[in-house]
Parts: sequence; structure tokens; C-alpha cells
Amino acid sequence: MKFQKLIIASLIIMIGIYYGIKCYTYYSPATYHPAYNTKQHNDDTIRIAYIGDSWALGHQYHKCNLSQILTDSLSFPVKTESFGIGGLTSKEIYNALFELEQFKLFMKNGYNYCIVFAGINDTHKKMSKTYYKNSMNCIIQFLIANNIYPIILEIPDYNIYQAYDNQEVYKKIIQRFSMFVNSTEMDCKQQFRNALDEIIKEKRYEEMVSVIPFKSWNKDYFKDLETIYNNDQVHLNERGYQLLDSVIAKEICKNYVCHKHKSFAQE
Repeated sequence: MKFQKLIIASLIIMIGIYYGIKCYTYYSPATYHPAYNTKQHNDDTIRIAYIGDSWALGHQYHKCNLSQILTDSLSFPVKTESFGIGGLTSKEIYNALFELEQFKLFMKNGYNYCIVFAGINDTHKKMSKTYYKNSMNCIIQFLIANNIYPIILEIPDYNIYQAYDNQEVYKKIIQRFSMFVNSTEMDCKQQFRNALDEIIKEKRYEEMVSVIPFKSWNKDYFKDLETIYNNDQVHLNERGYQLLDSVIAKEICKNYVCHKHKSFAQE
């Protein structure tokens, strides 16, 4: 009898250790990896990548006009490409840069600008601010190391309560547990927007990274629901992507002109 109790106790301890390790791995932020090299182009084409979660994935299927806007404004050929994976957190996006061969090949094509859609799933899954900050910092460092200018989309508005309600019960339980472990609110979008501001200031990225504030294109979420969002109240429709692209285009134009002025001043 004592031997059976000892076996049961040992199994409970082993299971506890196993899930403890899994829990720690799940909640720990990204670990920095030395950046691999991407292609450096010497022509006049401006190359722009969209990477990240389902918002980047959705961009592949919409007839957005960023290339045309920039070609008309800058009088240079512009090429845009997208690579996104639905459901990924910021850490998972960073890890995919190294672990997913298709993503690596995409990045190795080489780009001048990279639009980063990351963090929505961090807010949905109730990860910690530290998780988001460290993981985003790793993504930014990778891009800067390859002379790719990062443009980060600030966490947009979406119906975070409906996204929670539409889940299976076990996922709701995991999210509640995550809220407790990570001190994350149910509607934590502003927490993560503030976290992105902290990264930019702490790392002194002000002149090296651009952030697209959600208010610059998403001024009133509840009014915008009828015009620029899909029925799931989370993802953009084609009109929404066009609106967002017009704001991104202005940011790239501003950065491109500023960069040219700096280059002339150095000469």
C-alpha cells in the first residue's frame, strides 16, 4: 500500500514538474538570436514586407493600393509582399523568423521597409507586457541588423470581449489563468500600446522605428465596425486595409524623404 502511494505521489510530482516547465516556456518572452543576413539590393525599387499574424495574412488577399500610392508619390517602382500566420503571438512571430523555412526564405529576399503586425494575439491570450516588450524588441533588432526600417502597427481596436466569449470553455480557463499569472486586464489593449511606447523610449528607437498609432486610422472603433471591419469584429475588410495602407504610405513617404535629406547632408 505504501509503495502504491509512493508511486502515485511520484507521478503527481512528475506531472506537476512537466506542466510547470510547459507553463514557464509558454509565458517566457523570446530569446534573442543573432540575425541572419538578408539580401541587399542596389536598384531603385522600394521593397516593402508585411509580416506578423492574421492581419498580415489578410493583407495577402486584399487588393490594397500601397504600391500605387507610393509609386505615384515617390516616382520609384514599389514592390510589396506579405507573410502572416494566423494566431501567432509576438514571440511566435519572432521564433518563426528562424524556425520556419518558408518565412526565412521570404525575409532573405531583402526589403527596405517592414510593416509588423504583432501583439493582437498577445492581448487576446493575455500574455504579459514583458513578454510583448522583449519579443517586439527582438523583432526590431533583427530588422535593424539587416537595414530594414521597421514600421510597427500599434495594437488596433477589436472586440476583445466578443473574441473571449466566442472561445471554447477550456480556452477561457487558460486565459483567466494567464490574466492572474501575468497581471493582465481583460481589455489590455492600452497596456500593450503603452508597452510599445516604453520599448521605443527605453531602447532609443525614436529615429530608427516608426509606430502607426491606432487612432490615426481607427478613430472610433464602434462607428468603424460597419465600414472597415469584417463580421467577426476583429479583422479588417478590404476598405479597412486600404485605409490602413494610406496611413502607412504617408509614414513611408515621410521617412523616405527624411532619409534622402540626411544622405545629402552627409555627402
